[in-house]
Amino acid sequence: MSYSGYIDTYYADTLGREKTYPTLTGQLNVDVCVVGGGFAGLNTALSLAERGKRVVVLESKRIGWGSSGRNAGFVAKGYAADEDYLLKKLGLEKARQIITLTQNARGLIRKRIDGYNIDCGPVIAGVMTASWRDNDAELKDYVKKSNDNFNTGFEFWPRDKVREHCKTDKYYGAVYSDADYQFHPLRYVHGLAAALESKTGRVFENSPVLKIVKNGTKNGSGWVAETKNGSVRCEHIVLAGSVYIDDLDKKLKNASFPVQTYIMVTKPMDDAALAGSINTRHAISDMRFCSDYYRRLDGGRVLWGGRVALWSKPKDIAGMMLDDMHKVYPQLKGVAEPEYSWAGLLAYAPHKMPQLGQIEPGYWYATGFGGHGISPTTVAGEVIASAIAGGDDTYKAFEPFGLGYAGGKMGRYVAQLVYWWWRARDHISVG
Repeated sequence: MSYSGYIDTYYADTLGREKTYPTLTGQLNVDVCVVGGGFAGLNTALSLAERGKRVVVLESKRIGWGSSGRNAGFVAKGYAADEDYLLKKLGLEKARQIITLTQNARGLIRKRIDGYNIDCGPVIAGVMTASWRDNDAELKDYVKKSNDNFNTGFEFWPRDKVREHCKTDKYYGAVYSDADYQFHPLRYVHGLAAALESKTGRVFENSPVLKIVKNGTKNGSGWVAETKNGSVRCEHIVLAGSVYIDDLDKKLKNASFPVQTYIMVTKPMDDAALAGSINTRHAISDMRFCSDYYRRLDGGRVLWGGRVALWSKPKDIAGMMLDDMHKVYPQLKGVAEPEYSWAGLLAYAPHKMPQLGQIEPGYWYATGFGGHGISPTTVAGEVIASAIAGGDDTYKAFEPFGLGYAGGKMGRYVAQLVYWWWRARDHISVG
């Protein structure tokens, strides 16, 4: 049974020992108030607490209730926007700077898992991204360029090696990263919160922020975050609520749009079925625009995710994901049975890059992590904490990806049409 306050997912059912956090009552005075208890908010708060700041996190539901506790659990360098886009937009030096930030963040996550004894395993190395096309020369060129420009450590895997791991005739060559890995994201969320408390930070659940106002006291500075039963006075406030920002800040709300993706987890399967299909513990995705992503879990289960929608709410997520699995592994028909399925909302900006920075002195934001979120949310926490605690201006590297207008409802319609177009292109190119 899932823990109170979470939707029914595999992650909630396997959370283990759970800690709940109180609702905010009364008034607190701190250095920084972080709004949002997902990866972005908790990473920012922990990074600040590690630098000696007094920090409070206000979460409207449960920590990790949104996409932070529902994602596939892949920890990889980079962003949803690809390297070619970043090179054209920023040039090599600046593109290298922000990609290196995600590589450092990937290492910091490992360091925190070990240093704070966060039980989010098994932590399994290796992410393979497979091609549905016979394009080895193109893949080799990409691996060389990426390694030369960004020191990624990628490997090219030929078809024979790919098919040792994935028993399917859909895949040809692949790009493999041994530095990327996988883990249990909701347990990691709870580990971050526990680490924050160990540094004297505080977390409050079921405490939605209703209003943010400037501190109006005589000679006062900073901000006040008001909830139903309490308030937090602070010098700095950080909004890290992703698509759940609602009307708390309309500029942030209108700068991105919600994108829905889906995940299914199977019932346990026997070793023979897995050896004859997904014969690897590496995490897998593919290079189509509308890609599948999946990994084996403990106990013979498989987590399978994919698809994108902006409006639809399918009634049979499990059946939809199972159909996608059968296209790649027809040998699992009648073998793989769904046990869990769910949807998650991600925040995407039109440029597919994180949006982080400062709207006015002391008023910070961190959002737009859809598509590659775990490492970039750690980047956001580090650069914002470094700015607040030490005056570092690394966060300005993200200024080219600011808070533009994402088009409101019309923007979502356009994005949906683009998605359908790219799905059609996938079908034409690979069938």
